[in-house]
Amino acid sequence: MRYWDKKVVREQLDKKLDSLKAFASSGVPKQGWIKTVREALGLSARQLGEKAGIDQSRISRLESAEKDGSLKLSSLQKIAKGLNMRFVYGFVSEDTLEEMVRAQAKKIALKRLKRLNNTMRLEKQGLSSEEQKKALEDMIEQILIDQPKDFWDESDE
Repeated sequence: MRYWDKKVVREQLDKKLDSLKAFASSGVPKQGWIKTVREALGLSARQLGEKAGIDQSRISRLESAEKDGSLKLSSLQKIAKGLNMRFVYGFVSEDTLEEMVRAQAKKIALKRLKRLNNTMRLEKQGLSSEEQKKALEDMIEQILIDQPKDFWDESDE
């Protein structure tokens, strides 16, 4: 996929992910979603177990597993079905996908620019700060367009 196609995909995905930010910021209920929803509906663990096709004792274990983060997605899907709900999950980032990609391209460009500027200074042809700024922006754009296979392999060094 070419850069511009990837950019459009990232922008569309950013719009979808943005709608999850408010939900994610509200946090998980202290006792977990399963128990919170089950109790709000007035279901006992036995009743939810019957609806979800799961043994009652397992419902309690699943509620505990949810709190410690060891619950399987397949179990959450069964519980959701028993609650007559849909189970959904997603990722919520602090930055947009586009900002993440640009930040990585900038790291790579800064590293390259540093090497280039060192070489040019040795030859007494160092770049002015304005030329460095322009070169950096050009490098970022070129890296974004080319996006080498090792794009995400670059370290923060």
